[in-house]
Amino acid sequence: MSDKSSVESPSFETPDSADRSNASGTDNAASWKWCFAASTLAAGVLWASGPPLAIGPLVFVAIVPLLAIAETPDATPWKRSVYLAFLGYWLLSLQGLRHAHPLMFLPWLALSAYLAIYPVLFIGLIRKWKRGASNREGWRSNIPISLVAAVYWVGLEWIRNYLFTGISVLMLGHALADMPMLIQIADLGGTYAVSFVIVTVNVAMYEAAKRWIVQTILQRGAPTGEARRDAWGSIVVAATLLLATCVYGLSALQHEVQPGEVTVALLGRNEPTIYEQDIEREQAIFSEYATASVDAVANSQTTIDAVVWPESMFSGGMPWMTTGPNLVVPDFMQTPGMPPLPPEQLEFAVQNSQQQFRERAVIIQKAMVSDEALQSTMPAIIGGCGLVRYAEKPSQFSGVIWVDASGEVAGTYAKNHLVLFGETIPLVKSLPWIKDMVPPGLGLDRGDTGERFDLPGLSLLPNLCIETAVERVPIRHMHQLMSDQVRADGAVNKSAADLLPDAIVTLTNDVWFRQSAVVDHHLRCAQLVAVGCRRPILSAANGGPTAWVDSFGRVVERLPKGEDGVIYAQPDVDSRVSVYVRWQDWPATILGLIAGWGWIAMWWMWWRGRGHHDSAPE
Repeated sequence: MSDKSSVESPSFETPDSADRSNASGTDNAASWKWCFAASTLAAGVLWASGPPLAIGPLVFVAIVPLLAIAETPDATPWKRSVYLAFLGYWLLSLQGLRHAHPLMFLPWLALSAYLAIYPVLFIGLIRKWKRGASNREGWRSNIPISLVAAVYWVGLEWIRNYLFTGISVLMLGHALADMPMLIQIADLGGTYAVSFVIVTVNVAMYEAAKRWIVQTILQRGAPTGEARRDAWGSIVVAATLLLATCVYGLSALQHEVQPGEVTVALLGRNEPTIYEQDIEREQAIFSEYATASVDAVANSQTTIDAVVWPESMFSGGMPWMTTGPNLVVPDFMQTPGMPPLPPEQLEFAVQNSQQQFRERAVIIQKAMVSDEALQSTMPAIIGGCGLVRYAEKPSQFSGVIWVDASGEVAGTYAKNHLVLFGETIPLVKSLPWIKDMVPPGLGLDRGDTGERFDLPGLSLLPNLCIETAVERVPIRHMHQLMSDQVRADGAVNKSAADLLPDAIVTLTNDVWFRQSAVVDHHLRCAQLVAVGCRRPILSAANGGPTAWVDSFGRVVERLPKGEDGVIYAQPDVDSRVSVYVRWQDWPATILGLIAGWGWIAMWWMWWRGRGHHDSAPE
């Protein structure tokens, strides 16, 4: 005899179970809509905090909705809603990338899809932490959630600054670029430090609203002692860090710098460029910038020491060529059926090319010295230029070249950080069928070190293209140059400031982005780098941002987007050597390892228990 109460039919639902199923479906639909609305609000507020609206203070509440989502029940379908909302955020914020080339639509979509993962990871880590602290007995319960959230957010920012070559644009701290007092802590820990403070304020705002507005007013009940403790802990942490940030910022802004005595002319134009550019177009652009150089010197009210051309504008169909050891003539220079070309002949051809390059530069320099100009000596030229090096294997670089006042090539810099899918494509040299599909100019070689241009009275660190938008690159260059000089001569009779360049000169071609907000994001990255390095940034750009940023991150002068012109910069000399340059991003590295390990641990736990769970980790 069987117990009928214990028998269930696998094929049919009772009316009650059907009602429960329908109710569950309705609840899930409502929860999904709520999560999507909350995540869309977060993405919208975050977007409004940056260009083009640039309402910076909004960033202090931008991730509050994400913190609310982190406290939803486990069954809430939050992942997809957060991902879709932030996919829209990144597509809108980076939409300028699509203008560069028709093929850039796919990288624009892929980059946005990749970056949209990070808010999902952030919420998942917070949810996991809260579960561990929910018993109120473990050590986790004694750590304010504001610190936990800041560690996870900044750790994830560090990961995206390295993963897949890295990108620093639109870090949380960039929203405060135009609020100098609040970004001076970047000389301690870079943009990461600013982001850390912003996250703690967001958590404090959320905890205070939840405990004293939602519970007390809307739910008409006093918060529990534990709830008040959580709220007060987050408020104390945020208030302490924000106050310390303001005090430090006010103190840093009082630092006295030495007035600059060297004048650098930063050229900015809007010459259209394309990937498949022929020599005639390159020469036409070169001619326009040559004319702009002469006009810049003629219109100046003071002596010009150097003129800076943007990225690639100084090539003019004639890259700077050099040779190296074990010189081998490349196959493409050999003529079928003819005797092999000896290396000596290639060496001779390169020397002739160098002579022509120098003669062309001197013609421009001499044209800048005229009766109309207040010039008795030729200005130096620093320009973006292709670099070709023949050795055992030929190499081509996107680079910067420095022609000194005597007309000699005194220094070059080969770009270290190549733009993924813009200047390099994985396996492009290994798979010929990929190479045949992409435009010319891709597959460049990568430089491996920073350089220093020691002009009379001013030393410069050259950067190229988006390298100021990958924060670790200029920081690493500054650190390497300081360390190299210490190893070379023991830094005898030199202060720490003497070991570093006086300013950073960055050359870029942002005309690809058609005056979109991407140009403004690029400038904001440069502002935070200027504080992090405690060095002015001199930016010459085709298509913007041509700007002069001081060592406090303030924009001294900027050309409006879409306008041709020149900025006469006299950068001050700042004697400070920042903690960020000395130690680089090791603190953020630790946070990144914590965040990465936390997510790996979550996936491992889900994998081990996959037989009992049918959903991915939260």
